Parts: sequence; structure tokens; C-alpha cells
Amino acid sequence: MKKILTLILSLFFIPPVFAGLYDKEEPLNNISKKIPALNNISCKFRQEKQTSNILLKSSGDFVFDKSKGVTFYTTYPIKSTTSYSTREYRQINNVITAISNKSYSRLEKDFKFYFQKENDIWTLALMPKQTSQAYNYLKTIEITGGVEKINKIMILTCDKTRTTIWFI
Repeated sequence: MKKILTLILSLFFIPPVFAGLYDKEEPLNNISKKIPALNNISCKFRQEKQTSNILLKSSGDFVFDKSKGVTFYTTYPIKSTTSYSTREYRQINNVITAISNKSYSRLEKDFKFYFQKENDIWTLALMPKQTSQAYNYLKTIEITGGVEKINKIMILTCDKTRTTIWFI
């Protein structure tokens, strides 16, 4: 009875964004045909980072250049610049660069892929394989996009820190 109650309660607390997305691992060659090629971009971003009971918010300017990688110019609450080329964020930078260049095979050895598409909105989820170095610190990366752009990235780490970035 306790197991059934736990299962029922957990089903009610699964966020809708996950509904159906992780039902079936999808072959990489199927996914690559469904995601459009992404271009360099410069736009505004808004970010929320949730750790246990702390919510941190920031915003600013985002730049993605295929040759240089990802850079966040935070203007709120404190001015700073973060480049995703450092060791800590290199994995995220590599994922975004590989997706924008449609060179998914670079990611195939480290991640399992899940994909969902409704109308022109798609979501690609990447979960580290147990053999990957990312497995020890990264739970999942979800990238949601439209016709030629990424709208949102959600990163969930093994310590349950959730970072969600919206691109405006």
C-alpha cells in the first residue's frame, strides 16, 4: 500500500514539461532530422537558479557565436560576464555548440537522447550515460526551441540544483 501511495503522489508532482518526454530514448539519427539548424544569436536572457530553498534570479544579455561559444553578460542583480568555456561549464557549451552545428555524434558517447515535438516547438533532453564524466554532476539538460532558435534551457544537477534560462 505504501508503494502505491508513493507512486500516486509522485505522479502528481511530476512537472508537465516532463510528461512523456522521457518515455522512450530516441535514436540520434531520428532526432537530428527534426531539429532545425541554429544560427549565432544575441538576445536578452532571464535566469532562475533554484537550490533547496533558495531562488536566485538574474538577467542580461546572451551571446552565442558558433566559433566562440556561449557568453552571458549579466546586468541584474550584479554586472558580470560568464563564458561557458571554463571547465565547470564546458559540457554545457559543448552541448549547445554541437546542437547548433547539428554535430550530435560528438554527444552520442556521453548522453542518452529524448525528443518531443508539438507543432513548431521541440524539446530535446539529454541524460548523461553512466560511463560519462558528466554523470557524476549532471542529471539532465532540456533544451526547448522553435523554428530557428532556442527558447529555454533547463539544467538539473545531481545535487538537485535547477537552472532555467529563458531567451527573449
